Parts: sequence; structure tokens; C-alpha cells
Amino acid sequence: MKTIPRIINIIAISVVVLGLSGCKTYMHFKYGLTQPKEETPATLISFLEKNHFPTGNQYVFTDSGSYGQVVRNPEFRKYLLSHMIFDREGLLMQHDTNQCQWAGCDRIKALTPDSAYEKCNDLRLAQLLGYIQPFPGNSSVIESPENPDFTVIVTWAKFIGTYNYRLFALSDAVSQNKTAKIRLIWLNLDMQENWKLSKEQKVAIK
Repeated sequence: MKTIPRIINIIAISVVVLGLSGCKTYMHFKYGLTQPKEETPATLISFLEKNHFPTGNQYVFTDSGSYGQVVRNPEFRKYLLSHMIFDREGLLMQHDTNQCQWAGCDRIKALTPDSAYEKCNDLRLAQLLGYIQPFPGNSSVIESPENPDFTVIVTWAKFIGTYNYRLFALSDAVSQNKTAKIRLIWLNLDMQENWKLSKEQKVAIK
């Protein structure tokens, strides 16, 4: 697929920018940023278990075409390697992407069903869910609350190393919210082996 190199490059650029004030060198040495490579659900589960990250509610894109469709959406790109919050109607709730990407903890803990939020129609939850699926073969799926007030989708990637600690910390914010029913989905952004990408379709972080 011709769009894949550009899409992967977008993610690589996002790792550098990432809403942080630092640079790529900082990411390499502070968080152990590595070259993106093809993964499988098994290698990702192994990575999650090794780092004591959640293995339940883990999702991946169904194929490279789905990956490309979603990452081309400018609203999705705004929240790469961060989190998105959708309300009960499946509308994306806007938040300040100039803040630190892990600043979402306080916001998630404060979510209430009757509060008013700025929303966006350009990315719908139902649209996004149509492009992703639970990790194939992963039996560790946590039952989500019925008719959730909010759905939080956190995007992460193995190649960003220990920066993932900042992202998976958002699970604590969800558990500490006692006023809203929140469904939490972890969405992986690594290239998948079963996508069968050619060498030209892969890029490196330079």
C-alpha cells in the first residue's frame, strides 16, 4: 500500500514531537526509543508482561489498510501516542494537545456524565472501532462496563520504550474515577507481521 511509508513516518515524527519540549535525542536516551519493526500479538504480549503493563483490552488494527485509513484522519493524528476520550454518543472530546501527553490523568479522574465538554464530529468512536480488533488469541480481555459514559482509547507502541509507562499510567486514573462508567481500550500502533509489508513500505526513525 503506497500510503504506508507516509503513515509510519507520521508516527515516527509524532514520537519526536509528542507534545514534549524535548527532542528525539532525549527520547532515545530517556525512554529507550528504538527502530520500529514488525510485531506479532505474541511479541507484544511478552513486552507487556515483561514491563508489568496491562494485557487485557489490548487492540490492534485489523490490517494495513485500516491502519492507513485511521492514521490519515487529522483528529486521530492529534492524539497519537496519547489518549482520546469519546462520550456516550461516540463523539470525540477535545482537549489541549499542547499539554504534556500524560496530563490526562487528572482529566480522566474528573470525568462526570453530566458535564459539558467541547466535542468533535470528525472522528467517531464507531468509525474507529470498525478498523480495530482485540489481540488475536489473547484471552486476557477485561469485561467493559455496559453502556459506558465514556470510552478512553490510549495509543501506544513497543518502539517508544519506557515512555509507555506514561501512557499505561492512565489506567489508574480510570480506576480512581468513581462517578462515571469508563471503558478503556489500549490500541497498539506497531507494524504487524501479518500485514506482509514490503521493505519499501517500512521506514526507520533517523
